[in-house]
Amino acid sequence: MHPPSKTVYVLTSGLDLGSTIAASLASRGARVAWLSDDAAASELPDGVTRVPASFASRADVAQAFAGAREQLGPPSQVVMSALPRAAVQAQDIAAMSDDDWHAACGVAMKSVLYGLQASHAQMAQGGGSIVVIGPSLSLAGAPQLVALSTAVEGQRGLVKSTARQWGRLGLSVNWVAAAPRALSPLFDGVTLPAKADAVPVAMGRPLDLGAEIVPVIEFLGSAAGRVMTGATLVLDGGEWMLP
Repeated sequence: MHPPSKTVYVLTSGLDLGSTIAASLASRGARVAWLSDDAAASELPDGVTRVPASFASRADVAQAFAGAREQLGPPSQVVMSALPRAAVQAQDIAAMSDDDWHAACGVAMKSVLYGLQASHAQMAQGGGSIVVIGPSLSLAGAPQLVALSTAVEGQRGLVKSTARQWGRLGLSVNWVAAAPRALSPLFDGVTLPAKADAVPVAMGRPLDLGAEIVPVIEFLGSAAGRVMTGATLVLDGGEWMLP
């Protein structure tokens, strides 16, 4: 076991990536607050403090951050994902209503925006690492997942723009793009882009979220990792190899 050396807030809106990320970070010695809007998530990983959260407004996310700070202190790293379940429902864009688009794309964008704003309020004085994680769809697109592809590319653009503004504060902001099926089994039921190459995935498989992707996230929070900002780290096992 590593001695507790840092405090990490893990934010999960929509698909539950947070429980795996939080459990892995805790097993690696971090003190972890898991801020989730999933009321059905009942099992709490060892070493993780659960903080119920709503992502409906900036004030709601700030309130969840305040609750986490009261229990664990300020974060040195924030890891967030915002992938509404509505966004994983395959649907032709021509059939989507405005409400459908908002539920699948707008909510995902606003959740990350509120998370970044709350992170700034907590970390602007002391600096730290912010990592946003999502599927690599924005780099390749996917049939009938236009809203999700748009949302994650919007999140990635927001990460890059924020990194440019906050670097002088000692805040690094990076985007991790993972193979969709490494993030949630819900992607098993949708059509994803595939390469016709003789070796479509260099490693032959997606990376494991807890065992292989979280250590990279942990590195981004280290002194060496925090020299990186505004970067897109494609952790998909060598599938798309895009910047």
